[in-house]
Amino acid sequence: MKRSVGIIPVKIVDGELQFFVGHPGGWKRDYWAYLKGGIEAGEDAKHTALREFKEESGVDLSDKMSELVWLGFVKQNPKKMVGAFYVFVDDIDPAKCFSNLIEDGVTPEIDRYCWMNFEKLEPLTHPAHIPFYKRIMGVE
Repeated sequence: MKRSVGIIPVKIVDGELQFFVGHPGGWKRDYWAYLKGGIEAGEDAKHTALREFKEESGVDLSDKMSELVWLGFVKQNPKKMVGAFYVFVDDIDPAKCFSNLIEDGVTPEIDRYCWMNFEKLEPLTHPAHIPFYKRIMGVE
């Protein structure tokens, strides 16, 4: 079974948690998710998550490695498990983010970025990811 891991940056704005998410490049529907990718041979989950976050946002969070909090794995579909870390980060500017390109060499893997509260994000993200956000909020 394929395993992917990523990072959910979190900040507090006016007493409310906000989550940093991206929109997959080329997708027409309004879908948003935390940035993640496959674990490569010889790589641990933290290094994968940091590498993928940098590839998909241009933001290097390696200085936050010791602050990453593991949320576990969930089954996203019959062939894929996804895991997540979270970390508090308040200085990511979505307007300055950029992504690597998918295999076609033209389409960015992530084409838009934003900070969203849970109420807005919940209907726009993968249902399997909801437990991660709830764990961060302390409701699961």
